[in-house]
Amino acid sequence: MKTGMNSGSFAYLPLDRMYVRMRELGYDAVDQDLANTKATCYRDRTAMEEHCKAVREAAENAGLSISQVHGPWPTDDTTAENRAKTLEDMRLAVYGCHLLNSPYLIIHPQMPYGWGREEDADFALSLTVELMKNLMPDCEKYGVTLCLENMPMTAHRISTMDRIAEAVAMVGHPNAAICFDTGHTNVFGADLGDAVRTAGKYLRTLHVHDNDGRSDRHQLPYLGTANWDSFTKALAETGFDGVMSLETRGPVSGNMPAPVRDAAENLTYATAKQLADAVENYR
Repeated sequence: MKTGMNSGSFAYLPLDRMYVRMRELGYDAVDQDLANTKATCYRDRTAMEEHCKAVREAAENAGLSISQVHGPWPTDDTTAENRAKTLEDMRLAVYGCHLLNSPYLIIHPQMPYGWGREEDADFALSLTVELMKNLMPDCEKYGVTLCLENMPMTAHRISTMDRIAEAVAMVGHPNAAICFDTGHTNVFGADLGDAVRTAGKYLRTLHVHDNDGRSDRHQLPYLGTANWDSFTKALAETGFDGVMSLETRGPVSGNMPAPVRDAAENLTYATAKQLADAVENYR
């Protein structure tokens, strides 16, 4: 099973070094960040083409595949005008995903009430389904699959895996799938293996990290309360054949002294490899 890591963890390095460093550590793939819609690449298609050409060449030269791309986030979905802007940004991100030669674009559910409690959860669900349906023609054109991610917001009904699977089923398109975020599920106190089984046939991508079961800390697996044995067993049982892709914020920091940072980066990769190997051992 291949291992991957989010590109943001190596953003302290210049583009021509960050992917080389990932490959040196042992990673096979990268979860490429296209989240920031204020970045120059979102100015227009030409800017996106220039950005993605540079990223793709740097990754390929280092021997890494771009296994998945993180789409626009955060977005302001509180007005119809803002949601129209989100749709246009998402369309550009689908195009960017294609340019990066990546099959999967990870997106979050619409949040029409912001971070607060939903006044109408059915309305929020309908907006997410509508967004995904509107993106399906672009996804078909460019060979990209949208992966809807479960969330850590307890105020939002759609956050949990059963609701995410419901939304993807409502889209009803082969280019609609799921990204399973382990830390987000752990915030709800739910079992990771159960969430894998709930995602079932829709599961394509992973965001793997840990926490204390109360807040979304993006810790290294085994430093929190998540049940990693249940997780790896379920991936093996369901035949998941994607990338063990970590999305951790620690313990690595670009501000660390080089010897400490090197040790932390090696530990992070060793953790990804341990989880990937555990899945293979259960098959």
